[in-house]
Amino acid sequence: MKKWIDRPTEVAHLLNPAFCGRLLYGTIRVYNNESQCGFPFPLVYLVLPLLLHKTTRRSIRSRTRFINWKQQNEHLLVHFAERTKQLVQITNEAMELLLQTGYVSVNESGELVVMFTKQALHKTKFSNDEVKECINKSEHIAKWFVRAGRVETIYITLGVRP
Repeated sequence: MKKWIDRPTEVAHLLNPAFCGRLLYGTIRVYNNESQCGFPFPLVYLVLPLLLHKTTRRSIRSRTRFINWKQQNEHLLVHFAERTKQLVQITNEAMELLLQTGYVSVNESGELVVMFTKQALHKTKFSNDEVKECINKSEHIAKWFVRAGRVETIYITLGVRP
């Protein structure tokens, strides 16, 4: 893990654990609500690569079925596996923050659940339009994942190996 002082300023600002954790929190919370189940841990590594790539994020719509979106936007997934690999450490840092602060926990099945005993994180407080868009799209991704079914199906659809 690189020290924060050794990271480029843009990376430190965009990929900080609080911001990335907020995006993951939104996905996990909506997934928990929609499915009444825990969020499968392996899926956490797919969220940030979808959200942080602006062109990909802007194309995400929860009303479009996940498989249809993939077929219409295959050009956006050309380097998706590499983006995913590059964001593993960032995702781990964000998850570590969520787990340490108690906003998310791991249930007995090894799935992620939002702790509703904590005050929910705000969607719009301290955010600009782009941050709000990222948070909203994180919720769209959760709905996709609920409807898509198995973790393996989602990974295969995106062309990524765990």
